Order: sequence, then C-alpha cells, then structure tokens
Amino acid sequence: MSSWRGIEEFLAVVDQGSFTAAGDQLGVSKSYISKTVHELEERLGVQLLVRTTRRLSLTGAGESFHRECAQLQQRLSEVEKQVGLYSTHPVGRLRIGLSDIFGSDYMSALLAEFSADHPGIMIEPIAYLNENEIVQESFDIVIRYGALPNSSLRARTFGYLAYCLCATPAYVAAHGWPKSPEDLQEHDCLTDRSGSISFNGDICIRVQPKWASNSGIALRSAARKGLGIASLPVMVIRQDLAEGRMVALEEEWSFYDRECWVVYSPGIMSVATRAFIDYLVRKTGRTKIRPSMAASLVARY
Repeated sequence: MSSWRGIEEFLAVVDQGSFTAAGDQLGVSKSYISKTVHELEERLGVQLLVRTTRRLSLTGAGESFHRECAQLQQRLSEVEKQVGLYSTHPVGRLRIGLSDIFGSDYMSALLAEFSADHPGIMIEPIAYLNENEIVQESFDIVIRYGALPNSSLRARTFGYLAYCLCATPAYVAAHGWPKSPEDLQEHDCLTDRSGSISFNGDICIRVQPKWASNSGIALRSAARKGLGIASLPVMVIRQDLAEGRMVALEEEWSFYDRECWVVYSPGIMSVATRAFIDYLVRKTGRTKIRPSMAASLVARY
C-alpha cells in the first residue's frame, strides 16, 4: 500500500470543506473518501478530523499534518512540471558513449557544437574501447559502428566512419603505394591488435604489423612518424592531410566505410535525445568522407 494513500483525499476534504465535495472533486464517492481518510488516521495513529453533523474541523495533529502535506503536494506539482519539460524542451543530461578511436576527435567536435546550440542540455561523453563491454542501459545514447550486435536495439544510422590508407609523404616516396589489398603484405603496416586491415566488399587482409594498438590515436602517432601505412578514419587525420604531414591513397578499393549508428535506450524518448539524433543526421548527411575533403572538414570542425 502506498504511503501517500489517503493524503490526497484528506487534503481535498480540508480544501473543499466536506467529504461530499471532496468526492465530487476527485471523482469518487463520499463513502470512499470517508473510508480512505479513516484508514489514514488508523495508519498514523492519530485523529486528524473532528466530524459532527454541523461542521468539520481539524485537530491539532490534523492542522500540522495538513500544513506539511499541502507543501509536499505543491512541491510534487512543481517536480511534475519540471520533469514534463523533458517531453517538450531540450533540457537535462545526455550521457553518450563514444568510441575512443572516433569519438575522441570528430564526434567530440560535433558534441561541442551541439552543446553550444542547446545550453539547457548537460552533455556527458564517455569514451569506450570495446563495444562488447558497453551496457546500453547505462547511457542515453551510444555511438556504434558497423553491424549492430543486437538487432533488437533501437537505432538510427546517421553516416559512415570512412577509413583510408595513409602514410607520410616520405614513406610513400620510399616504398610507394600498394596496388591492391594483398600488396599490403609487402609493406610496413600499422594495425589494431587483430593484425588485419579491412576494405569495402567484406575484404579483410591479415598482415604482420610493425605496430599494433587498440587506440586510433596511437596508430595516428606511429603513422605520423613514418613507421608505415595505417588504415585510419579520414576525420581522425583530416588535419594531417590538410597540412601535408600525411597523404592518403585515393583509389576506391582502398576505402573502408562502416555505418555509424546512434543507438538509444528503450522507452519514451526525451526531446533532448531526439534533438541530438536529428542534429547528427542533419550534420552528416550520410556522406562517405574521402581524403580529398580534408581541407573543408578542417574548416567545418
């Protein structure tokens, strides 16, 4: 039984001046009001109301209880209005899971721009390395890439994580570019810990990496030092490409485009969540980013 049971009825009796009027206000019978208030008094162990055929009055305990409960009712009404803003205005907190390889750079720039346009939303980005370790219920939104691990997840695609083969100009001058995915086996390669490099068309080439890391930022640092060829998101190396520190192969076979998904928690979607999803879709336009776009990407993000 709820501890609030009987309190609303008691407040209505005091405010309306009778059990009958209280029943009319709440849409229930007089007998229900009387029974519920009596149960409240029994639960509290004190008499709240003095009932006579002519009048209804509060006891000392009733006056104190009414004063406190009326304040609680007012506070509850205010809380309901505040929470109701989540369904009508972009306010509140958004906890967003971001991949460390992509989210720490490009997605963070998008988040900052979104936050500037929506000061009523507190953004809490949390980086992750392994999607398998993500507990979806701990986040309002998780940004995922490629095939979703669970088809029952609520998700919307908003673009592509576009990888390209990249290296320093000095490395390319000394070793040239591969002519096909298989040619990478003859090059110094920088990969994730799987020791493989993926391409569109479900092509995956295993190599003997000179450098292997689960961090895209670490791979970028190795590539900048001329240690070999890496397959990295264009957005992660856009500054390097625009300024000439690194170059990328522009052959269509050399790209790997993974779909980007915004995955959100089940239940009623808040206006803040909807605003962020719409923003991502509008901002990215499902474009497959290519190295030739680096200069414009630097200017935009």
